[in-house]
Amino acid sequence: MAKTKRNRKRRSRSQTGSDRIRVIDYEITTEPILDARYRRLPRPVQDAVERLHYESQTQPRKAIPELLEWIEQYPRIPVLYNYLSVAYAGTRQEDKMRATVEENYRRNPDYLFARLNYAELCLADGDYQKFAQVFDHKFDLKLLYPSRKRFHISEFASFAGLVGIYFFETGDRELAATYYGVLKQIAPGYPLTKRLRRKLHPGPLRRLWLRLAGRS
Repeated sequence: MAKTKRNRKRRSRSQTGSDRIRVIDYEITTEPILDARYRRLPRPVQDAVERLHYESQTQPRKAIPELLEWIEQYPRIPVLYNYLSVAYAGTRQEDKMRATVEENYRRNPDYLFARLNYAELCLADGDYQKFAQVFDHKFDLKLLYPSRKRFHISEFASFAGLVGIYFFETGDRELAATYYGVLKQIAPGYPLTKRLRRKLHPGPLRRLWLRLAGRS
């Protein structure tokens, strides 16, 4: 049976002045949370999409043509774009990966993973202003989605990890450490938790490189 955790954040204010993390409780679960549009798909289509979730990671070149066909039939299903961008990344087609992420965000701006993937591009580009705009300067999931009471652990870990990195890169190390502290308790094994930890606590070779680069 999937475990469900309840998350509680401490009140804090970022150095941007207007951004606030409020004390709000919500559930973080490992149970699947399916998008309403996905639930309305015919069962055979859902089965194909579930299969493509794994093929986009394990056989990305094979998955791409089928994903493109499904997107042509169901252009409003955001998870298809997620899997297609993963497949493009797996085949080192960065331009197509970026274009797919951007298209998903354009079509589905309120879908959390469309926001997260686009925000990650903004971080990679160093466009921190656009990153904040993607989330309407709301750095708590409950503020961003007030009608939701539950979030999947992957949604929470991806959101908190990216926001923690954003605060680190924009000079608010204390707030970045706050996000990392919560992530370490709730999602210690997730990739973005580890990325944020490396930002906050670089190893000796990384520290040496930062000193040589004048960034320490």
